[in-house]
Amino acid sequence: MFQMMNEARISVGLQATAIASAAYYNALEYCQVRLQGRHVSSKNPELPQVPIIEHSDVKRLLLFQKAVVEGSLSLLIQATTYLDKHQATEGEEKEKNFLLLEILTPVVKSYPAEMSNLTTSAALQCFGGYGFTKDFLAELFYRETRIHTLHEGTTAIHGMDLLGRKVMMKNGQATLLLMQEIMGDTTRAESHSELKLYAQTLQSKLLKTQEVTAQLFAKAQSKGPEAMLADATLYLELFGILAVSWQWLKQGIVLLQNGGDFSHDFKASKWHTLKYYFEYELPKADYLLTRLSSPVAVTLEAKSSEIL
Repeated sequence: MFQMMNEARISVGLQATAIASAAYYNALEYCQVRLQGRHVSSKNPELPQVPIIEHSDVKRLLLFQKAVVEGSLSLLIQATTYLDKHQATEGEEKEKNFLLLEILTPVVKSYPAEMSNLTTSAALQCFGGYGFTKDFLAELFYRETRIHTLHEGTTAIHGMDLLGRKVMMKNGQATLLLMQEIMGDTTRAESHSELKLYAQTLQSKLLKTQEVTAQLFAKAQSKGPEAMLADATLYLELFGILAVSWQWLKQGIVLLQNGGDFSHDFKASKWHTLKYYFEYELPKADYLLTRLSSPVAVTLEAKSSEIL
C-alpha cells in the first residue's frame, strides 16, 4: 500500500509540474507578442510600444515560473531515479535508495503542488485582465492545479510525515544519506568559481537546518510532540526550497562541465534561471529558519476562542 501511495504522490507532483509548465509556456508566448508600454527610461510617446517581456517585472514573473517548473521537474527525476534504483538493486544499495526515496516523497509531492498555485497565478499576471477570461488557457491552468495540494494527502499531512517520521527514520539514516548526497554536490560545485558562492550559501543553510531540526526534537522531548510539529508545514516548505536549490546547483555543474553539448541560448537561459533561484527563492529559507527556531509557539498556545 505504501509503495502505491508513494508512487501516487510522485505522480501528483508531476501533474502539478506539468500544469505549471503549460501555464509558463503560454505566458511566455503571450509576453513575446503582447505590445504594451515603453521602457521606463523612454519618455517619447511617439516611440513604438515594446513586447511586455522587455519589462523587468514581467521578466521576474517568467523567471519565477521557469525556476520553479524546471527545478521541480529536476527534483522529480531525482526521486524517480531513487525509485528505479531501489527496484533494480539488492542489499545495502536497495535500502539506501529506499530511504532516499522515502524522505523525498513528501517534498516532491508538496513543493510542486504548492508552488504551482503561485506560478500559475504569476502566469495570470502576465496576461493581465485577459488571464481571467476563457479567451486564454491561463485561468484553466490556475483552477486545475489547485487540487494537487489536497489529494494524496494535504500539505499539512506531508509536513508532519516529513518532520515527525521521515527525518528520524532508521535513527536519522534517511536524513544523513540525503545530506551526504547534497553536500557531495555542493563540494563539486565549489570547484567552479561561478558556483562557489551559491554552493557555500546552500551549505550554510543546510547546516542551520540541521541545527533547527535538533532544536525541534529537543522541544519534542521537553514539551511534547505537538510543540515540535506545530510548524511542520513550514519545515516542509524549507525542505522543498533547499532540495530545489540542490537541483539547480546540479544543473549548474552539468552546464559548466558539459557546456559544449548545449547551445549558447540554452546555457544562458539555464544560467540566468539558476541565478534567479539562488537570488530570489533560496533567501526565503532565512525567514523559515528564523520562525522554526523561535521559542514563541504562537499557533500552539492560541486558544480556539482567540481565533474567532
